[in-house]
Amino acid sequence: MKKLILTTVLSVASLAAFGQGTIDLGNIAKNAFVSPIFSPNPTSPTVQQVGQPSTAVYTGAFPSGTTVYGGVPLTSGYDMVLLYSLNGTATSPSGMSVATITPFRTATTPTASPAGGVITLTSIPVPGTTGGTPFAFTIGAFFVDPTVAAAAAQGGATPASIWAAALADFNANDPLAQLGYGSVVDSIQAGGSDTANGPHAEPSTLGGWTSFSLVGTTPTPEPSTIALAGLGAAGLLLFRRRK
Repeated sequence: MKKLILTTVLSVASLAAFGQGTIDLGNIAKNAFVSPIFSPNPTSPTVQQVGQPSTAVYTGAFPSGTTVYGGVPLTSGYDMVLLYSLNGTATSPSGMSVATITPFRTATTPTASPAGGVITLTSIPVPGTTGGTPFAFTIGAFFVDPTVAAAAAQGGATPASIWAAALADFNANDPLAQLGYGSVVDSIQAGGSDTANGPHAEPSTLGGWTSFSLVGTTPTPEPSTIALAGLGAAGLLLFRRRK
């Protein structure tokens, strides 16, 4: 299966105190890069869609693509998680550590603050790194359903514990759960300063990033299936009454 590509823009990072490695993150940069993330496709919620969106479903994507998403761009109520690993110790998201969690922003207008984009963050610390340290990363996104919200509201909750709750909720097939992540970037250098105060810059962009959708845990019944089920139930009731 073709690797799923995650939407991300990496830009030049500022120097970090004490040599902490950093990464700058965002997926909405007007006139440069606009790759929103979408909710599950209602007709096939367990199948992830990937690719730049068609203008038929999203105005302003850059570059524009051909993927017709069935879901809608994510907005408030969804969170993003930055996952990472050092020295190639993890090659899949399941073995990665959590760097940060941040909410998707609420859309105002399609051009000023479009849906499907995370709050733009700058200089996110990558634990255990200094400027120039190589690391792997990917980004996940999930719906903050009541189970996850309850975990987030607990005293002492951390990004790692919230992400663990979201994963557990999804793996338990909670019908409200939605989750997904893109492919792993296995070789990137942290920005910021190193132990000798030398500056390190990240690439301003990475080509090939694209939009994707989350997946749900259970398929959504087709309207025709629901109608047939209703007719079947009515028939059983009628048969019982006749008996």
